Amino acid sequence: MRNPEIICVGNIVVDAVGVYVDKIPDEGALALFDRVEMHLGGCAGNMALALGKLGLPVGIAAKVGADGLGDYCAKTLQDGSVDTRGLARSPSDSTSFSFIMVPRSGNRRILHTLAANATFGPKDIDTALFSGAKWISFNGLALIPGLEGENLASLLKAAHAAGARTAGDTAINDRFTKADWERMLGPCFAHFDILFPSEVEAILITGETQPRKICDALRARGVKIAGVKLGERGCAILSDDGYAELPAYNVQCVDTLGAGDSFMAGLIAGMLRGLAPRDAVRLGNAVSAHCVQAVGATTGIRKLDEILAFQRMRG
Repeated sequence: MRNPEIICVGNIVVDAVGVYVDKIPDEGALALFDRVEMHLGGCAGNMALALGKLGLPVGIAAKVGADGLGDYCAKTLQDGSVDTRGLARSPSDSTSFSFIMVPRSGNRRILHTLAANATFGPKDIDTALFSGAKWISFNGLALIPGLEGENLASLLKAAHAAGARTAGDTAINDRFTKADWERMLGPCFAHFDILFPSEVEAILITGETQPRKICDALRARGVKIAGVKLGERGCAILSDDGYAELPAYNVQCVDTLGAGDSFMAGLIAGMLRGLAPRDAVRLGNAVSAHCVQAVGATTGIRKLDEILAFQRMRG
């Protein structure tokens, strides 16, 4: 069996999404909300499912518990056309879980337990899966203690040794200081072909606040294509083709969950198709625009041809 062209390495989570949660009740009190939905989530899980929905060959390397939620993750991924040979099952860890509170504004709050992601690391990853891959993306960085520093650097080197290009996407961790980010990414910057943190993380990683300076700082550390996701403002990118700030598509936002992960899916899809970095970023923006129009991290994503048609219509 051939390995997929894209491998997503990182965290996988079961998301219980509460809609709409506009107020957090006081201790001892109760508040009502409309409904709850169950979705597979986590940065690697989201990106892998998004790529599967786009119609691209994708696999995942992640870890879940040997429990009912882990069964749900495996089936959801398989149903979403994701190769799950790299999905490790732990008999001693539960599957990671998040309760996501979505207000009517769409800007969600998350309560999260690391669970199996807290013990996921190189020992759980069969790098034979890297053979034949064209892109290997490392997702959820800062929420996976085993994918930091030299551990992460060793996997990035293994990806390059297998002939793949590498991408990285960070996650917010409110316990991380700039020193923590340096410990995690310091040995790794030069091994990323693409590194695309969100704005909050990028500021902590680089110490810079302006998108151009953030990108400059990442390129100075050896990242080949450096970017920063700017939320509703779009994103910024710096590559050998120069610097650009590319606006987000103007759509009705229902839920921002998975927006960054779907952006990465579109970006890597574009790079896989041979697009120039700026055009690949525009495709990332288009996939993200579909994501935010529906509740759930991947619910709104369509086949790649439909996304491309949307881009042609929007210009």
